[in-house]
Order: sequence, then structure tokens, then C-alpha cells
Amino acid sequence: MKNTFLFLFLFTALLSYSCRRHTNYGAPVVKPEGILKSVMDFLIYRQSNIRLYEDFAGVGQDGSSITKETFLKFLSNGEFIPLRLTSKNDSTYYQLYPLDNSVNEDLRDIIKQWGQYEYTLYKMEGKALPEFNFVDINGKVYNKKTTSGKVMVLKCWFIACVPCVAEMPALNDLVNQYKNRNDILFVSLAFDSKENLKFFLMQHPFNYAVVPGQQNYIMEELKIGSFPTHLIINKQGMIAKVVNDNVSLAATLGKEMLK
Repeated sequence: MKNTFLFLFLFTALLSYSCRRHTNYGAPVVKPEGILKSVMDFLIYRQSNIRLYEDFAGVGQDGSSITKETFLKFLSNGEFIPLRLTSKNDSTYYQLYPLDNSVNEDLRDIIKQWGQYEYTLYKMEGKALPEFNFVDINGKVYNKKTTSGKVMVLKCWFIACVPCVAEMPALNDLVNQYKNRNDILFVSLAFDSKENLKFFLMQHPFNYAVVPGQQNYIMEELKIGSFPTHLIINKQGMIAKVVNDNVSLAATLGKEMLK
């Protein structure tokens, strides 16, 4: 009888431990040694696998569950990369992976700058857009009163920014996708002068409202230093999401417009 009780106790303890260790994620999608071979390998991996603007489940280097904010804060110190893990459900999982001494300084600098910027963008979410009174090149005014109750999509850019210009046809398609909705505004904030923008737009049609001379607002008020950058402002005037490309923008805007 004593042996039976001992067996049951050990079986229950083992089962409990097994349940605690059960996770909904598996191995990394790409092995870390492949990611860290070179700057180019890291950039390709990041482009193909990492979307930190999305909701995700953070996993610490020890396998513990951590919040998105904590995950991004660790990432911002430049000592980790995010490993995308295979998932057994519809959730996205990233695990912190520590860098060792074999990682060269150039790659370390890129990882740190990227991590700090991602954390900065995340911290913007949920905050009110700084006081604004935008006047586009056609004289239309955008302020808290005229944009109240509408989602506003902001693009920060300048004429000499190659990726900013390259994504414009895709953004025009996005504007067209929402042309029958009166609760959304597409506004772009440009560094350049009104005269230069008018000449540029004759050759590069852009269906956003274009506001000239916004370098100080972008860099001093918004603290944005990477371009293009897109902000989605919700109907309450709060920053809902900040992303860096048109693909991410389309995905996050679709979710915002369902609210």
C-alpha cells in the first residue's frame, strides 16, 4: 500500500511539472548563429521574420513569460536579439537571445540602434498627438477640431528619402481602399517647402494631403528620426500605432478601422 501511495505521489508530481513546462511555442524559426553571421544576414532575418509593432508574447532568455514592454526594454539595451519561435497556435512568440563576444561591433551598433528605436515607437502608443495645426499645400487645415472623431493616418517623410517615395504607389492604393469612408484622413508631414513639394508632386502623384515645412514638428515634437514613419491616430486623438513601412501600416490600419 505504501508503495502504491508513493507511486501515485511521484506520478502526480511529474504530471504537474510536465503541465507547468508545456508551452505553445517551439524552436527558433531561424537559428541564432545564422542570424548573426553578418549585418546582411541579420537585416534579412529582421525583414522576413520580425514585426514588433504587432501584439506578441514575450519570452525571456530563461523561458519565462514577459510583457511586451519588458521585452522591448531589454531589446533596447543592445545586448539581445529577438528570436521568432515556431508557434503551436495563432499567437506570435519572440524570445530574447543574448549576444556573445563573437558579434562584431558594427552589427552590435545596428542591433542597439534598432532596439532603442523600436522601444521609442512603442512608448509613443497611447499618448496624445502633440498640439498641431497643419495646413496642407492647398490651404486645408487639420487640427483637433477638424479631425475630431476621425482616424488620421500620418506619414513623416521628405523628398530626398528614397524609400519614402518608393512606397507612394502602395499608399495611393491604400487611400483608394478607404475612399468610401468619411471617418479617416490621410495626411503627410514633409520636411520640404511648399514650392518644392508642388514641383515634386507633378512628377510623383500622392493622394495624401501634403503639409510642408514640418521638420521641426517631426523631429522635435514627435522625436522621429527614421523615415518613412507612419502614425495611426485614433478617433480620440491618441497615437494607436507607429510603424515604418506601408505593409505594416496597411495591416495595423485594417485592425484600427474595425474598432
